[in-house]
Amino acid sequence: MQDKNTDNILDISKRRGIVYPSFEIYGGVSGFYDYGPIGTRIKKNVDDLIREYYVIGEGCVEVECPTVSPEQVWVASGHVKNFSDMTTECLKCGQPYRADHLIEEDLKISCDGMKIPELQKLIDDNNIACPKCRGKLDKLYDYNLMFATSVGAGKGAMTAYLRPETAQTTYLAFNRLWEITRRKIPFGVLQIGKSFRNEISPRQGMLRLREFSQAEVQFFAEPENKTMENFGDVAGISVRILSKDEKEISTTIGAAFEDKIIKIQMIAYFLGRSVQLFGDMGINTEKLRLRQHKDDERAFYSSETWDIEFMSGAFGRIEIVGISDRGDYDLSAHQKLSKQSMEVNIEGRKFIPHVVEVAYGIDRPIYCVLESCLREDERGAYFAFPTRVAPYKAAVFPLVKKDGLDERALEVFRLLRKSGVYAIFDRSGSIGKRYARADEVGIPYCLTVDYDTLTDGTVTVRSRDSKEQKRVKIEEIVRQLD
Repeated sequence: MQDKNTDNILDISKRRGIVYPSFEIYGGVSGFYDYGPIGTRIKKNVDDLIREYYVIGEGCVEVECPTVSPEQVWVASGHVKNFSDMTTECLKCGQPYRADHLIEEDLKISCDGMKIPELQKLIDDNNIACPKCRGKLDKLYDYNLMFATSVGAGKGAMTAYLRPETAQTTYLAFNRLWEITRRKIPFGVLQIGKSFRNEISPRQGMLRLREFSQAEVQFFAEPENKTMENFGDVAGISVRILSKDEKEISTTIGAAFEDKIIKIQMIAYFLGRSVQLFGDMGINTEKLRLRQHKDDERAFYSSETWDIEFMSGAFGRIEIVGISDRGDYDLSAHQKLSKQSMEVNIEGRKFIPHVVEVAYGIDRPIYCVLESCLREDERGAYFAFPTRVAPYKAAVFPLVKKDGLDERALEVFRLLRKSGVYAIFDRSGSIGKRYARADEVGIPYCLTVDYDTLTDGTVTVRSRDSKEQKRVKIEEIVRQLD
């Protein structure tokens, strides 16, 4: 479903360099998008906001690991055997489809937790055909989503895979990280980076990519102690919850934990922190919903799993973070195959730590920021990004390109850059058009150097949101923009 807002988002994104399809001169390949000059700045700001929350706010350490891993890693984790989607192909045109998505679109139902026999029966009983040519669909099969590659040459080459998630590469260095963090439990490890999934038929633009960015945090905790000292900081946050029995309620994080709707305090805490994080990004928190995984949907090793979903006007529910108690499954699996102990010893108590994972996408939240921050008024469509997410904090303009205003405006621009303020300089077109271009990509402030600047050393500072203008002395600009 595409509406006017979606059209505006796509139009501005392509024209102004936020995001656009990759490989366009060769016709493009579905599931790949470029971030342009504006989008790259927004993405970096989102990454840094996550770092602020978890490295500064929660005391996590950060790592960066290779995107290519030897096959043993994915054998141990279960991905080689189980990381697949249920797929069908058209017998007439050969087009492949992810079966659950095909059924959901055709019958308008949820297929969460369904297995191949159930999906096959729905396709057969409802005569669901190929959307492209109306041909008959073949029998369903499991299709592994990992990109396979090899490391090395000749007979010595080894099978490897592009990682489908960042989490496993974090687990491999657990013993080293345990030593680096002074043998304390709990401790958290953040990794922001690329992951890869060879999606069957990716659609919906940025929402389903074959190469995408993740920010995953692994909190290593004692098996019997998953409490959070600062839980009171999030207890009062209001949320909407869809429980696994499909009941939607309005409550608070604290009440949901007290009522045992959310059973693990650490999960409740990071659900609350995630709501705060998304709000700071610019996502409309009134459109967020916490959804508990059903028993037949949740991974077998997880005792409790929750998603936060954004209820999009164009695409319906969009999962933007998953929070799960993974138990000791991952460390135990790597211990078994590698023969390297993952046990810790705390005051004579030996155990393999449990993992509570907080797994963010990056691309999906950025789309949700775009949808949440889109505005339209007499200026047309534009983005009202929060200052900390906006691609630039300020745009600097000379009123005209003569009488020394151009040179003076460049001096102001250089002052901002020297002070560490991300800003742009624009002298092309009328002042009205320059305001419109800055508004369109969400720049919070426009600074105009005019004839008064030459006499009193002030510039006009215009606010994107209020459109109010005030005179500010050049030496006070940086402080005024904070």
